[in-house]
Amino acid sequence: MSVLIPFQIRNGRLLQAGKTKEAVDAFLELLLSTPCGSCVCDPNFGFVFNNLKFEIFNEKEGVIYHAETEGITSDLYDKKVSGTSKSVNTFATELKKAIEQYEKRLTDVTVSMTYKKNLKKIQINIEGVLVENQESYHYSTHIDLWN
Repeated sequence: MSVLIPFQIRNGRLLQAGKTKEAVDAFLELLLSTPCGSCVCDPNFGFVFNNLKFEIFNEKEGVIYHAETEGITSDLYDKKVSGTSKSVNTFATELKKAIEQYEKRLTDVTVSMTYKKNLKKIQINIEGVLVENQESYHYSTHIDLWN
């Protein structure tokens, strides 16, 4: 059994997930919603895309416009928003690295991010294999963008 993240206490005990998939889903949601640098004990924890919240998105080029932002390296501005973790210069690759570093219950991770212009959303799909039982795993979510 896996403990649910964020922690939830009921009757003096930490709640556990009924299934590993449920716990992995909750952890990925936490990872995706945490900006890098916001966790004092591990500044690398999180998804670096969240550090770019107030940047301008170039829809034609599929990149974030460069701005001087403290703590953010300029190579992030060269990364494509839409793409897969098989490509080198994408945010999907950054997310895959974070998942591989922090979510050890998941192997053979692949990530795809697709910008949906008409909806102003980035669709995120994560696939892999659950280590516990070798079942295939799929998680899907989105990030809303405002231009």
